[in-house]
Amino acid sequence: MQHSPSNPSAYLRHRLQKPDGVRIGIGVTSPSPELVQMFANAGFDYVVIDMEHGPISIETAYRMVTATIGTGAEAWVRVTHNDPAQFKLALDIGAKHVIVPMITSAREAEQAVSYAKYPPRGVRGWGPFRTQYQWQTDMLDYARRANDETGVIALIEHPGAVRELDAILDVDGLSGAIPAPFDLAVNMGFSDGPNHIEVREAIELIMRKIKARGMRLTSFAVTPEQAVEALRLGVDDLFLGFDPMYIQASVQLFMANVARLRDGEA
Repeated sequence: MQHSPSNPSAYLRHRLQKPDGVRIGIGVTSPSPELVQMFANAGFDYVVIDMEHGPISIETAYRMVTATIGTGAEAWVRVTHNDPAQFKLALDIGAKHVIVPMITSAREAEQAVSYAKYPPRGVRGWGPFRTQYQWQTDMLDYARRANDETGVIALIEHPGAVRELDAILDVDGLSGAIPAPFDLAVNMGFSDGPNHIEVREAIELIMRKIKARGMRLTSFAVTPEQAVEALRLGVDDLFLGFDPMYIQASVQLFMANVARLRDGEA
């Protein structure tokens, strides 16, 4: 039985203020169920457990997924690469969506979808022994729902993917795609970030094509300025970066306020 907080108004003050109709997500690279629980209870709509760039084992990922139970947040998993075993593990620990890095062709997108779906739509092996608890149902009900209710999201992070984007987005069963600005910049030859005209134009092209397909439009926004620009472009989802960014930024903000108050007293 779930209990309401003893002081609901105090609890709600700590929850995110979100633009109407826009979902907010965050990535977690630290192997920490506690961080996931905090973000999920803060009001994020989804938490991405990042196994590609974080030292997260499948055992820890399972505990991170379960930390979202009882909250309004979905657990997503970014796998390390486009591999059937990775999909099987991510989905069998209860992930709602799987994010797949470095999709560069329709063939790779088709493979990803097949890995995520039970036959006859795909080749996913059956065994939702723990998934049933995350979804708070039984194994047979989960299996009936899984093909329709789990998603595959392609990361567009290579110029080859931009060239093949129409074919990738046409793949049946692909639920979405996200432009990855920093990876795209690096793969286009810019190691200092995506603020180059060529990269910005590529990202805007990707976003226009995703929007035209009727897919939810997701944008990375690691600064308030980027978030405002993304909202201006009509995004449906804001992905606000990763846990290390906010831990560092919050300490820097705290110390800047300390310096400001101290200087004001001088």
